[in-house]
Amino acid sequence: MKKLKFSIGILSWRGYESLHNSLMSYEKNGLNSLTKSKFLCLPEYSNKGIELAKMFGYTPILFQNNIGILNGFKNLALNMPNGPILLLENDLVLIEDKNYTYTLLKTSLHQLYKYNAIQVRFRSIKDPGKPFHSIDKYKKYWGFGKLKIIKRFFRPNKAKKLIGTGIYVENDPHLKFSNHIKILENNSYLISSEIMNWSNLAIMVDKEIFLNVIIQEAEKTKSKKKINGFKNIEIELNKKWWRKKKMKLIITNGLFKHFRVDHRGY
Repeated sequence: MKKLKFSIGILSWRGYESLHNSLMSYEKNGLNSLTKSKFLCLPEYSNKGIELAKMFGYTPILFQNNIGILNGFKNLALNMPNGPILLLENDLVLIEDKNYTYTLLKTSLHQLYKYNAIQVRFRSIKDPGKPFHSIDKYKKYWGFGKLKIIKRFFRPNKAKKLIGTGIYVENDPHLKFSNHIKILENNSYLISSEIMNWSNLAIMVDKEIFLNVIIQEAEKTKSKKKINGFKNIEIELNKKWWRKKKMKLIITNGLFKHFRVDHRGY
């Protein structure tokens, strides 16, 4: 298959068994061969991480200490070429075959710029893996039952920002939420940031927009909640700024399943 014009960046803090499992799936299902531009960010690196990078043709970006999720993705992007970048974590397994992977990535690269989207998401709808906390939250507000109606009445803003998660739950989310969800030509969905939070999980973004808009905003946002003492982008962008911007998001049928093999320490 022809190469596509994008870069792959994987963040892997420890978790080398998960990383090896994911990289094997990328090799099997053709992702590794779609671009020569592949990078692997390894905070608290060991020889095992360097060996995996070499084995699968990834350029290692090495840090002796943990730098957190925000700084991990930031440093990945800084070391990657301009243009579209596919950002992954070490526990995202590619579950679709070569042809589907190629076709979805090709159309999504086009749609990222056609619709001026802030991100394209590739977590599988049919098999997203666990945990997926947003689905549980969605089901508390949407569906049948008086209690859910009451919750939507008293917390309309909370209910609204969960609508996008309905894509992973409802059979026809674009019909249930026709004012908020539009179906695209390749059966992906176009929504805005007012109905779904930012996600780090299996996303395609434009490098410059990611660094100059998303990373900058997350860095200047003060938040008490952190992951292992570091910012993680998702927490920092879960605020009014994100929802008021009404930035465009594209949710595809997906390629990746969240599947962690080993324990990383949290």
